[in-house]
Amino acid sequence: MRWLYHLVPADLALDDPYAPASLAVEGFVHASYQGAVRESARLHFPSGAALHVLQIDPRRLAARIEEAETPRGPMPHVFGPIPRDAVAAGLPLDAVDEAPDVVEEPDRAHRS
Repeated sequence: MRWLYHLVPADLALDDPYAPASLAVEGFVHASYQGAVRESARLHFPSGAALHVLQIDPRRLAARIEEAETPRGPMPHVFGPIPRDAVAAGLPLDAVDEAPDVVEEPDRAHRS
């Protein structure tokens, strides 16, 4: 399982749940995997735009997630709003390269 990343303007106040315009228009929220976030920013936002990257925990989503095949590889689409508790972090774009790609499951042997 992989973390989902979604680009937003840095000054955006998130509603709970978060439902960007793409959800109403296209029926889904665009997301990227960690390695594609910078290219998504380059393609879909003006150069120099102040952006934050929402790190979304797919385990906390009730909505279905589908991968769309694109020329840049698979891109996840979330078919529903993003609950606030699914947003694990809001990262500056410059920090995304150090962000995790794979969701690490807790070690079940160490659970009480």
